Amino acid sequence: MMEILIPHQENISTKNRITIDLIKNGEEFLKKFDINEELVLDVVSMVYRYLSETRKIPHNLYKFFIAGYYIVSRHPITFPAHQTKIEFCEQFGIEQSALDYSVERLVSTLNLTKILDDSNFPYYFDPKCDMGFKLAKNHVRKKVEQQVMNFLLKNQNFNSQMLAESLVSELVYDMNVFPEELFRQYYELIFELVEENLQDQHYREVVQLQEKYFI
Repeated sequence: MMEILIPHQENISTKNRITIDLIKNGEEFLKKFDINEELVLDVVSMVYRYLSETRKIPHNLYKFFIAGYYIVSRHPITFPAHQTKIEFCEQFGIEQSALDYSVERLVSTLNLTKILDDSNFPYYFDPKCDMGFKLAKNHVRKKVEQQVMNFLLKNQNFNSQMLAESLVSELVYDMNVFPEELFRQYYELIFELVEENLQDQHYREVVQLQEKYFI
C-alpha cells in the first residue's frame, strides 16, 4: 500500500514557506471582493505556478492575484464575458496598465492561450491541462490518422482546411466542447493542430505524395 507522507513544517524550506504564506495571503485578499469563490483555487494555483517558474516575487504580488482572477474568470465557456477592463479594474481598485502587465506576464510565462471573440473581448485557457482542449487534441489526432489511412488504402484525397472545419463542427455541435459563438476562433486553433499532426514524421511522406499527385 502506498503511503502519502505529509512533510513536517520544519522540513519545508524557508523559500517554500514564504511562497505558501504568500499564496495564502493572496487567497484571503481575493475573498475580500465580490467574486466567484469557486475560481479562487484555480487562481492561487496559477500564481503558485508562476512563482515556481520565475523564482521571483513581484513587487506587488496582489496585482498578480487580480490578474489571475481576470484570466480564470474569462475561460471560453464563460462566453459572453463582456465586462470591460475599466469595470473590472474599478471593482478591484487596480490601474488598467498594471492589470495588462500582470496578465501578460502570467500568459507568457505559463504559455496560456488567448483568443478574442468577435467583439474583441479576450478569453484564456491552459492548453496543457484544459480538459476540453485535450479532448479536442485527441479527436484531431484520431481524425488525421483516419484521413491518412483512407488516403493510403482508398486513395481518398483530403484537405487540411476542410478537415479542420469538419472537426470544429463536430466539437461544437456534436460534442459541445466549445461555444458555438467562438467557432471561427477555434477553427484557427484546430487548423494549427491538424497541420502539426500532418507534420508528424509518420505522415509527412503521405502529405508530400498527396501534394504531388492530387493537388
